[in-house]
Amino acid sequence: MKELVKALKEKKLTISCCESLTGGLFASSIVNISGASEVFVGGYVTYMDRCKAKLLNGQNILDSHGAISEEMAYQMASKVKKDLNSNIAISFTGNAGPNPSENKEVGLVYSCLIVDDKVYHFKDIYHGNRSDIRNQCILDAEKRILEKI
Repeated sequence: MKELVKALKEKKLTISCCESLTGGLFASSIVNISGASEVFVGGYVTYMDRCKAKLLNGQNILDSHGAISEEMAYQMASKVKKDLNSNIAISFTGNAGPNPSENKEVGLVYSCLIVDDKVYHFKDIYHGNRSDIRNQCILDAEKRILEKI
């Protein structure tokens, strides 16, 4: 995350996040870096569906697509970006296991990255245990953000 914080500082950009399966891991990873307070606005951890429904106004998406969906990932990123007024927002929703959820396989992750007004959707299948899956989300997020900024 050092490289990401450095790049955001150089470009005078701010970032926020909305996390589900990663449970705050992205936020924690970024604030472990000295100087993160210059670029990291904050984030939401919307782990349970009722939190997604209430905080993200996501009940319609839950009903029609489920929590593990591209649509929910977009809702998460767009809501946190708007609420926290950041240049960049990223979200993560998926299944870290150990069992399938919503009839969706373990390791399925949807993420959404919004840079200013450009939206990028990602669908990944990760392998390994819960920790492996969550960590891979964060590693890929850092690479993707660096590519897009």
